[in-house]
Amino acid sequence: MGLIRLSAGDTVVDLAPDAGGSIAAFRWRDRPVMRDALPEAVGTRDPLGMSAFPLVPYSNRIAGGRFTWDDKRIQLPLNLPPSPHSIHGLGWQRPWAASGVTATQARLTYVHVADAWGWDFVATQDFIAQPNGLDWVIAVTNHGTTDMPAGLGLHPYWANPAGTQLHAPTTGWWRTDRWVMPTDWVEDQTVDLTPRLHPAEADTDNVFAGFGGDATIRWPDGPACDIVAGKAARWLVVWAPVGDTVTAIEAVSHPTDALNTPGTPGIVRLAPGATFALGTSFRVRR
Repeated sequence: MGLIRLSAGDTVVDLAPDAGGSIAAFRWRDRPVMRDALPEAVGTRDPLGMSAFPLVPYSNRIAGGRFTWDDKRIQLPLNLPPSPHSIHGLGWQRPWAASGVTATQARLTYVHVADAWGWDFVATQDFIAQPNGLDWVIAVTNHGTTDMPAGLGLHPYWANPAGTQLHAPTTGWWRTDRWVMPTDWVEDQTVDLTPRLHPAEADTDNVFAGFGGDATIRWPDGPACDIVAGKAARWLVVWAPVGDTVTAIEAVSHPTDALNTPGTPGIVRLAPGATFALGTSFRVRR
């Protein structure tokens, strides 16, 4: 698998276009900011073993892979067995093409031809390495002939040793079932999500609402990373298995199964030719 290396100052970013348009490494002063790709993932091109991957044209899960849009019934493949749901969108399991590569930036592009997802679309990711971090913009353009539902997200994996802290203003979260589908809402005005990174009895795998776009991860033996997401990201996903030292902290544009939720919260109705984008900056500091 060919990697594309970007660098600026103390920052090095490796991209893996063939592995679902993933990031394979994001380091600052030779320290992993996102977890380095697992060795076996590099050989198998498995995005789940990478540092991060894109979520397009929806994030998280769609119940049973089914939803109705403008009276059209859609049935998507169940793309991550044994889960009975469709998950993470379409782009993460397809190769992307690289263009505009310089020492500090690159664009990755995925062209989707209508299939079970009944719209043509083009997705792009723009990466710009900064001396103190990374700018990452994901966008989707509807190339179909009718309005398309659209959602976006970023799925980074972070180191989560004991003592790692997470702060992000939120207003509440959804409890979930064994397949991580929302069951009921918990009102919870909190900023300190640190306890959710270190669960004692059951994995954390929840969507938090009221996210203002700003979050900070701080590691006990090193720097902090500020996450500054664009206005489209009003939900935050936190995944942290019991006893594990890796967590996923994801800025996304809609909650789980939004396409089957009344009002389709966060889902954008994308007209033919229109584009929806989500930008996020990651800034590392001592």
